[in-house]
Amino acid sequence: MKNTLFILTEDLNNGVIQSQVFGHIDFMRKKKISNFFILYCYWNEFESKSSLEKIKFLKKKNKLNIFSLKIFPPSLPFSLNLNQALILKCLLKKNINFDFVHARTDLCTVMAKKLKYIFKVPLIWDCRGYAPAEVDYSNTNLKLFKKLYLYYRFRQASKISDKVVVVSTALEQLVKNTGNLNTYLIPSVASKDLFFFNPKTRIKMRQKMQFNKSSIILIYSGSFKKYQMINETISFFKSIYSKNKNCYMIFLTNDQKTAKKYISGIRNILCFSVKQNQVNDYLNAADYAMMIRRKDLTNKTASPTKFSEYCLTGLNVIANSSVIDFYKFKNKVGNIKDLNSCDIKVISNIKRKNIADFYKQELSKESFIKKFEALYE
Repeated sequence: MKNTLFILTEDLNNGVIQSQVFGHIDFMRKKKISNFFILYCYWNEFESKSSLEKIKFLKKKNKLNIFSLKIFPPSLPFSLNLNQALILKCLLKKNINFDFVHARTDLCTVMAKKLKYIFKVPLIWDCRGYAPAEVDYSNTNLKLFKKLYLYYRFRQASKISDKVVVVSTALEQLVKNTGNLNTYLIPSVASKDLFFFNPKTRIKMRQKMQFNKSSIILIYSGSFKKYQMINETISFFKSIYSKNKNCYMIFLTNDQKTAKKYISGIRNILCFSVKQNQVNDYLNAADYAMMIRRKDLTNKTASPTKFSEYCLTGLNVIANSSVIDFYKFKNKVGNIKDLNSCDIKVISNIKRKNIADFYKQELSKESFIKKFEALYE
C-alpha cells in the first residue's frame, strides 16, 4: 500500500474537514489504497488552539500519523519561500517515506513545491474551489489586489501539480485553462456506509423530537457563512410555516453563537451541534433539505458535501440552480425541487429508498473507487 503525505491548514474541528479530509483518509485506508501522514500547518496559536488539541484525540482514537508545524502567516512578505523551507526542514527531520504529497488547497500546494522536487514524488492538488471568486464574500480591503494575487497563486499551484482533483466541471475548465490537463473530476462525495436511509432510524428520531407522522421537517446542515444564504433559508421556512403550523426547521451547525442570532424568537426552529457520525440520524428524521446558493462563480465551481449527504439519505432537496453540476440530477430522479415552485408534502419510504439507491451510484465515495485508485497510482 502506498504512503501519502497530506498537508492542510484549515480548522480540524470544521465539519467539512471531518468529512472531506478525515473521511477521505479513513476510506482510503479501509480500501487499502494508501496510508497517510498528516501535516497540519498553522500560524496563529490562539485561533488554532482547538485544532492543536484535536490532534491528540485524532492520534489516540483514529490512530492517525498527524503532526503540526507553525509557519509564517501567508500575508507576510516572502512567507511563501520561508514556509517552503520550514516544511522541507520539518519533513527531512521526520525521516518518513511517502509516495505522494496531497495538498488540500492552492496555498498548501505552492508551499509543498520543494517537497515535490527534493523527495521526487508526485504532487496532488486537492482543488475544491476558486479562491479568487471567494474574495467577494470577505470583508477584506483591496479586494482587487487580493483577487489578482490569488489568481496568480491558483495558476502557480496548477503548473507545479502532477495531478489535480477538481470537484466541478467549471473548476476543471479553470484548471485546464492554465495548461494542466491531468485532472480528476471527483465531486464532494460521502460514504454510503455513513449516509443512508433507514425507516427505523427515521421513526426513532422523529419520536425523540416529538414530531408526529404528518409533521413536515426541513433541515439544513453546515456553516452560517455568507454564501450559504441563511436569511433566505429562514424566509423560505417562514413562508411554509405560515401555511402549515405543523412544520419545523432543523439547523445542524457548529456555529451555535451565530445561529442563535439568526433564529432567536422564531417559532418551530431547532438548532443542534452534533458529531459527524450523528448527522445521518437527523437527515433521516427530515423530509426536505435546504441548499440555496447565490448564482456566482464561487458556487458555480463548488461541490457542497452536504448535497451528497442529503441525497444518500433519500431527501428531497430544495435548491436553486447555482450549483450546476448537481442541478443536472433534477430530471433524473426528481428529488431536486425548485425554490420558487415546490409542493411541500411528506414522501413515502419507498420513494426515499429509490432516491438513496440512485445516489449510491452517483455520489457515494464507493462509486468513485476506480478514480481514487488511479489518483494514487
